[in-house]
Formats: sequence, C-alpha cells, structure tokens
Amino acid sequence: MGKRGFGFYWKLAFTNLGRNRRVYLPYLLSSVGIIMMFYSISALGQGIDEEALYGGSTVASMMGLGVFVIGLFAVLFLFYTNSFIIKRRKKELGLYNILGMEKRHIAHILFRETLLIAVCSLALGLGLGIVFSRVLFWLLGLLLGTNLAVAFVIPVSAITSTLGLFGLIFLLTLCYNLLQVKLSKPIELLHGGETGEREPKAHWFLAVLGALLLGTGYTMAVTIQDPLSALVFFFVAVILVILGTYLLFITGITAMLKLLKKNKRFYYKTNHFTALSGMLFRMKQNAAGLASICVLFTALLVTVSTTFSLYASMDGLLRARYPRNVLVSAQAENQDVQELVRTAVEKETQALGIQIENVVDREGWNITTARVGNTLHTQEVPSEAYAVLDIFTESEFERFSGQEVNLSEGQVLLFDPVDTFPEGETLNIDDKTFEIVHSDYVMPDASTMAQIYEQYYLVFQNEAVVEALLAPSGTYVEPSFSFDFDVVGGDPESIVTIKDALMDDLFYDRPKSVGHFSCMIEDSVSSRQDFMNLYGGLFFLGLFLGVLFLLGTALIIYNKQVSEGYDDARRFTIMQKVGMSHKEVKQSIHSQILLVFFLPLLMAVIHLAFAFPMLEKILLVMGLANTPLIVLSTLGCVLVFAVAYLIIYALTARTYTHIVESAAA
Repeated sequence: MGKRGFGFYWKLAFTNLGRNRRVYLPYLLSSVGIIMMFYSISALGQGIDEEALYGGSTVASMMGLGVFVIGLFAVLFLFYTNSFIIKRRKKELGLYNILGMEKRHIAHILFRETLLIAVCSLALGLGLGIVFSRVLFWLLGLLLGTNLAVAFVIPVSAITSTLGLFGLIFLLTLCYNLLQVKLSKPIELLHGGETGEREPKAHWFLAVLGALLLGTGYTMAVTIQDPLSALVFFFVAVILVILGTYLLFITGITAMLKLLKKNKRFYYKTNHFTALSGMLFRMKQNAAGLASICVLFTALLVTVSTTFSLYASMDGLLRARYPRNVLVSAQAENQDVQELVRTAVEKETQALGIQIENVVDREGWNITTARVGNTLHTQEVPSEAYAVLDIFTESEFERFSGQEVNLSEGQVLLFDPVDTFPEGETLNIDDKTFEIVHSDYVMPDASTMAQIYEQYYLVFQNEAVVEALLAPSGTYVEPSFSFDFDVVGGDPESIVTIKDALMDDLFYDRPKSVGHFSCMIEDSVSSRQDFMNLYGGLFFLGLFLGVLFLLGTALIIYNKQVSEGYDDARRFTIMQKVGMSHKEVKQSIHSQILLVFFLPLLMAVIHLAFAFPMLEKILLVMGLANTPLIVLSTLGCVLVFAVAYLIIYALTARTYTHIVESAAA
C-alpha cells in the first residue's frame, strides 16, 4: 500500500486506541506502574554500597528477590490483561476482516498499536521510575536508619534489564494476538467478544476436592506446632490453599448459585433472577478472576502484615538476640582464659569509668538434641522436637549461682522453663537414666532464651559424668565460657567503647602465655544496624510487593467490571424492553456486584485467619514471639487494605453501572 498505506495503518492504530481507551488506559497505566516498580527495585539493589552498609549484601539480596517477584508478576499479569483486551477487540477486528482487510493488514494495525503502547509504557515507566526511585532511596535509607550507604544512582544495567524484559513481554503479547487473529475465522472474530458460555454443570467431585484441599491446607496451618516444621510446610499449605481456592470458586460457586436458583422464594425476585442468571452463565471466566483477586489480596495481607510485625518489633528482637549489652564467649580448656577475660573486663571498666550489671559468668557445654517423651537423643536426632541443652558441672553451678547442691552420679539438676519435667521423674539421655532434681534458682537468661527449640539447663555431678554422656558422639565437645554483662544506663557510646577495649585486650594485646583460644565479642549497638538492614529491608520489600498486589487486584476488578458491563448491557436492555424498570435494573446491578466482589474479600480474610497460627510460628523462627503485636499488625493491615479494596470496588462499580445504564437508557 506504499507510503499512503503506511500512514493509514498508523492513523487506524491511533483511532483504535482512542476508541478503546476504556480498556487500554488501565492497561497502559498498569504497565507504566509495573515498569516503574521493576526499574526502581532494580536501581535500589544496585545503589546499595554493600561494603559501606553493614549487612548491605542482605539488603541487596532482598532487592534481587523483589526484582524476580515483580518480573514474574509482570509476565503473568500483563498476559492476563492482554487476553482480556484482545477478547474485547475481536468483534472490531472481525469487522475489519469482513470489510475487506486481509489478516496481514490487521497484523500491521496490531503491530503499531502494540508498539505505541510499548513505547509509551516504557518511556513513562522509566521516566517516573527514575524520578520515583529518588523517593524510594530516601525511604529505604529511612527504614534502614542511614542516609549514607544508600546512594541515588541511575544504573544503566537497570534500564537495559527493564527494556529487555518488558520489550520481550510486549513482543510475546503481540505474537499471541496475531495467533488469535490467524487461527480465527472472520465470523468467529465478529462474535468473539460476545461468545457466551453454556450454563456450567455443578461438578460436585471437583467442589469436594477443592474443599478437601482447602481443608488440608487449613489443618496444616492450625495443627503444626513446631516452628521449623511450619517454615518447611508453609509453601505446601500455600499451594493447597491456592488450588482449593480456584476449585471452590470455579465449581463451588456454581453449585451455590444452582442451589440458590432452586430456592424459588429467593430466585423469583427481579434483582435476584437477573443477577443469578448472569453470573451463572459466565461463571467459568468469572470464577477464575474472583479466585485470582482472592489469592492476590491474601498475598498482600500476609506480606505486609508479617514484614510490618518484624519491623515494629525490632527492638524486642534485638534484646532477645542480645540479652546483655556485651557478649564475650571463648572456647578453651585453659582456665587462664577465663581469668584473662574477667581481668580485662575489670581493668577496662575501671579505666573507662563504666559500671556494669547483670553479669553472666559461667562455663558449660551446649549441644543440640531431640526430646521424645522423657528421652533426649544426642546421636540419632529425630527430625522433630529439637531441644537445646546447656550443661554444667556441679562445682561450676555452685560458683556462678552461689547455691550449694549435692548430686549423686545418677542425679541431674534440671531447669525447665516450660515445666514439662516434674521433680522425682526420670530423664533418659540416650541409654542413660537420671533422677530429676529441681531448684528454685532462676537462670539469668531463661526469660530471653530462644523459643524456637525446647531448651533445658542440666547440672551433673562432675565432668566425668558429662564426658560419658558426650563420648558416644565420637567427637569431643569443648566447653564454652561466657562473660556477658549490661552497661549501667545503656549508653550506646559506652557499650561500643568497652567492646572495642576488650577487643584490643583479648585479640591484639593478649599475653602469649595464655596460649591459643577462640574468642568472640559482640555488642547490641553494633548489631543494631544489621537488624535495621534485615527487618527494614523486609518491610520495604513487603510494602513494595503489597502495592504491586494491590495494583493487580485493582486491575483485575476493573477488567471484570468493564467486561461484564458490556456483556450485561445487552441483557439489561432486553430486560427493560420487556418491562423491567430502571430502578429494578439498578437493584439487580448492585445485587450482582455485592455478591461477586465481596466474596473474594471475605475469603481472603478467612485464609489469613487460618494462616495466622503458621505465620506466628514462622515469625517465631525469626525471633518474634510478641503475639499481641502480630495480632494488632495483622488486624491493622486487614482494616487498611479492606478500605482500599472498598474504594477500588466503589470506583470500578461506577464504571460498570455507567456502561450498563448507558445502554439500558
């Protein structure tokens, strides 16, 4: 067609996009939003100075995870939205074909339309991403508690990866659209957007299977008690719930609608009759969208509530990990090492004028076992019921506790924080049996001990008894020496100062006569930034993905409203012509919208309620044991995003109502 034909195709492409702006504008805006988010998270990952920022590699890895999730989401979501658009366009493309255009001419138009959308999306997305990422760099620095190690950059690699990924997505969607046109006959294209569905059958087997899958996922979430098992089986439960959700929405809702249809009192009312009939005949396409909304909204609630809980409880997590301001640990059999540590602490505190309190000074063994009933296994450890043992000799216990005990070789002084071993019972450690003795002494770290495992403190008569217990493992377990303390007043500068002074004494200036020993010195202040990086980075990523899931939810709802609005417009026009009033049309519209769009919200909240026990245990693995905080965070997220969902529903419902009423007027 020459130059004239070239211009004709472009003119048609612009005209088509303008005429179909109701479906293309949301597609364009969502593409711009996802491109902006993908570029921003890519730029953030490369703007982190991993050497300057303590724990920067952890934050960079989180941003890398975000890039992967957003990229995967972009592929699935833009393909879903494109399939909706091409279905709406089939009648128009079929008309072109009937009027004399060959399919290759239609391909020219589709190519130009896709190119226009791609260029606009990438230009706006990258432009806004570069501008918006400046705010994100500031926000990430705020959450991490630093303004130095997160520099604003515009990395070329982030731009090229964005152009490459989304250029490929738009190319693949174009290929899909061209294939749809090529494989369809003109008459099929002409009626493609109007192709209805037969009334679906209520597949009771699939409905029951969906209920069983959902019930199994719920049961796993509620019944699994071990935090590590919860972490392992969480993704299994997620897959079961997702599959169960799709099956129940696709088959269960059909079954429910058929039951309502059989209820003559309910069905033979004007608004219920039209609403139920409309939903029933397109339930196959409707149910998949509703299930997708439910799954996305559940993912949003889970992601934001858990990451916010961790970030909000960061101070408590830090104290649980560091029950004292300064932790000194050493492994060596040389008693001179213990005296060296004690002397160094005494010397430096006096020289610096720093007072210390809550001192924990003790030597013992730490081993991992598993408890099955009253037996602790040290060798063949079962995969569940892990338990941590802190073991001391009688003489060491008397030294650091100030209490005198008189144990026989067959007795064990047991400290059980959860009180599961009554006094007078026996304790088996592998094939050895001990009589349990209790004491009213409180271990100084019992309140801040990790809650991931069961943990017990055991005191035996002497070192020979301990060695007999540990000998079957085949390797000698060295005792470890701990000297932990708080600085009075908790001044951060004093904590770091005393820690640095001890580093000099125990690492660089220690006397050669002491011999070799391994030593570790930690303090809560220096580690705070690492906690900020971990939990601040998680919260940032959770917010980012939450916004992405909300965007996906909004667009799926909008597409459903527009698609069903056009489908229902013809139906309601016919109903009005046979006597249905404008008021009855409006009541039927609201009845259908309320039933369809509040069901995913309700199911998402139910999913979250059943997932809560498992999420609580997973957070416990990360050190968070503050259940009231987790509950409040979860309820707050549900409230905030439920309001956002209602706003999305209200705005998109207006679009649906406008389409239907315009046609019915």
